[in-house]
Formats: sequence, structure tokens, C-alpha cells
Amino acid sequence: MPFIRSLLLALFLTAIASADTIKVAAAISLKEALTEIGRAYTAGGGDTIEFTFGSSGQLMAQIKSGAPIDAFVSAANKQVDDLDKEGLVDASTRRVVAGNKLVLIVPAEAKVALKGFPDLLKPEVKRLAMGEPKTVPAGQYAMQSLKAMKSAEGLAERVVYGTNVRQVLDYVERGEVEAGIVYSTDARESGDKVRTVASADPATHEPIVYPAIVVKASPHAAAARKFVEHLGSDKAKAVLAAKGFTDGKAPAAAPASAPATTARAPA
Repeated sequence: MPFIRSLLLALFLTAIASADTIKVAAAISLKEALTEIGRAYTAGGGDTIEFTFGSSGQLMAQIKSGAPIDAFVSAANKQVDDLDKEGLVDASTRRVVAGNKLVLIVPAEAKVALKGFPDLLKPEVKRLAMGEPKTVPAGQYAMQSLKAMKSAEGLAERVVYGTNVRQVLDYVERGEVEAGIVYSTDARESGDKVRTVASADPATHEPIVYPAIVVKASPHAAAARKFVEHLGSDKAKAVLAAKGFTDGKAPAAAPASAPATTARAPA
């Protein structure tokens, strides 16, 4: 019996020593879903997953600067396309793992009555929060949608830009703005702190997708590829669906990307 216990302990320690720690940079809107998926993946015998969450643009910049990241999950194709053009990611590992919807939200105790996006032009709406289009995909999609609805110009002086979609959500939760544009999953995570007023017409913005890909410089490329593949498994899809994400299938037609804007923060 002592020999068997020693053997089992040796095998366990060997398994731990051979396991990799995979560093995954991911869009912050995926935080709760990926944390749950990563925890289950490790518990099921997979490698340890270490996440860094933030805006897709900021994470892309970190990869370009040589940050030790093994895999990247963006909230838009643009960031992955940019990395691919520079030869920094393995295109053969790329896969869309989820999709999302864009919604207009207001504080739970909103003082301004809004029924839809057209109401944003009401003079009572002093501040509208959205992500910075240059680095935050949710902001990019929001600007595209506002331009398609001919509202962008009229709202230009009222927009407050967040460094990521969760900061935008925070502005709305605290009542610092009259409204905000975020993903439906963010509004869901907020619970009763905000109210969803309307959903943006998918035809007014590019398809919202989350592509995952392995970084070429990864010292754990094989393990990273395995985790990226796992994100397309039924188990991972079930978690994403439970959090409100879609499967990522969207119409092919989409408007051109929105031009860059200057960021501002609440006073």
C-alpha cells in the first residue's frame, strides 16, 4: 500500500510538472464566461489558464509589444486581422467562438424617459457613454450604428468614451450618464442596476463576433491551440450560451468601420 500511494503521488506530481500555464488575453466582456470555462478546463485535466482581460485594442497592443501571451480572444475581427497582417498570430488556429448583441441601457433609476435610440437626441440626454471606437470594439460597433441612424453628428458633443465596455457599464450603473451602449451580456451581468431600453438593428453595424487565435511567439503553442479548440466545444458553448452570448453566426454584409474619435471622460 505505501508503494502504491508513493507511485500515485509521483504520477500526480509528474502530471503537475508537465502541465502548462496558458496565458490568454481576452475581451473583458467575456470575463465571467471565460473564467468559468477556464476553471472547468483545468479541473477536467487541462492546463492552467491565466487570463488578462481588457479592451481588445489594448490587448492587441500588448501582443504587438511582445507581452507573454499565448492566445488572444478579441471582441472583433479587426484586432486579429491587424495581428495577422504583422505575422504575429497563427492563422490556422483562428476560430469564432461567440457572438453578441448591442443594446442601449439606462440607469435603473433613470430620470430621462427613453424608448429607443432616436430618443438619444432629446435635449435631456446630456451624456451618452460608449467605448472608445479606436480601441474598444463595442464602441466601434456603437459608432457604426449611430452613423447608420444619422445620430452620430448630433450626439458628438455629448458622448463620454470609456476605455473598455465595463467602464461604460459602470458609468451607467452609477448614474453618471443618461444612457450607454454596451453588449447585451454586459447589461445582463449588471442585473437590476441598469435597464435595457432597446437593441441595435444588426444591419447597422458589423457582425459582433469573438475570434480566438494562438499567438505565434507562444512557448506553449500546442497547449494554447488545444484550449482555443476547447472554446468551440459543446461544454464551452453551453457556458457562453448560459451567459447570453450567441453562436457568432451573422450576416455577411456590414457597413464600413467608423473613423477614429477623441476620447473624453466624465468630469
